[in-house]
Amino acid sequence: MYERAIFLDIDGVLNTKESWKTPFSLNDECVKNFCAFANRDGAGTEIILVSSWKTGWSPLEENQTPQIVDLNKKFSKHGCSIFGRTKDLGNRQKEIIDYLQNHSVDYFAIVDDDESEYKDFALGGLYLVNAETGFAASDIKRVKWKKVSAKIKARL
Repeated sequence: MYERAIFLDIDGVLNTKESWKTPFSLNDECVKNFCAFANRDGAGTEIILVSSWKTGWSPLEENQTPQIVDLNKKFSKHGCSIFGRTKDLGNRQKEIIDYLQNHSVDYFAIVDDDESEYKDFALGGLYLVNAETGFAASDIKRVKWKKVSAKIKARL
C-alpha cells in the first residue's frame, strides 16, 4: 500500500462562498463528498490541513478548537479524520513541499479553491474546487493523485 496525503483547504471546499458570512461553517454535503473522494480508492489517506483552520488542530483532542472538534465529528460520520497539519511557513507551497520532504508520502492531492495560493507552483497535484458550490459530487472522480517526484524525495 502507498502512503497518500490530501492537503486540504477548508473555506470554499468544505463550505460554500455564501456560508463564509458565518465563521467556521461547514456544509454537510461538501464534507460527505470530500470524504467520498478521500475514501474513493479504498486505501488509507492522510488528511493534512493547509487551511487557516490548521491553527486550531492538535494531535490531542482536548487541545483542539471547537471548529476542529466539529469538523472531526462530521468527518468521522464518513470514515475520515485529520491526520496532521502543515507548518506555518507563510506560503502554502512551501508548507506542502516541507511536509512532503519530511514525511513518507508517495502520492498526494491538494484540494483548494484559491489558485492565488499556488502561483507558479510547479509541483502539480492541485485540484481547484468552485467556491460557489464547495466540494461537489462531480469533484469526487475528478481529483487525481500526483506521485511525489524523486527530486522532492531526494531532499529527505
